Amino acid sequence: MPTNTTRTLNPLPFEHLEPRRFEDMVRQLAYDFRVWKTLEATGRAGSDEGMDIRGFEALPGDDVETGDEGGNDDPPSADRMWIIQCKREKEIGPTKLLQYINESIPEDKTPPHGFILSAACVFSLKSRNKFRSEMVKRGVREFFLWDRSDIEDMLFLPKND
Repeated sequence: MPTNTTRTLNPLPFEHLEPRRFEDMVRQLAYDFRVWKTLEATGRAGSDEGMDIRGFEALPGDDVETGDEGGNDDPPSADRMWIIQCKREKEIGPTKLLQYINESIPEDKTPPHGFILSAACVFSLKSRNKFRSEMVKRGVREFFLWDRSDIEDMLFLPKND
């Protein structure tokens, strides 16, 4: 009896990427997540204050021109600021997750509109619940955990071929 050949994909080795390359990959995936006025790689210089990527989402009615870096001297509106934090680690439990949240969104600061924590690991249900409760407590309006499986799903979309 002939055997059927199947194709199996092992997990992508995100932990082997250099940290800046992991941040670059997440930023490239974020381009299609929202319509951005700007999406900045703030973590490239080192001291990023818990913000590897900062984005300013375009609001309905905003005049967003693509490919033009100049022209508008007005600063982006802070009411739709997003923080994206990238962690290339094999494991992040609730305690470490809280540490990263505190670095990115200190309780005494005005929260961003949105926050994404992207990591090369898989988050447990306990970590996901902790993340959700902290975001609600801090007043973040939109928040997402992008773990290994979410990133792989985005990378395997036909548009990212």
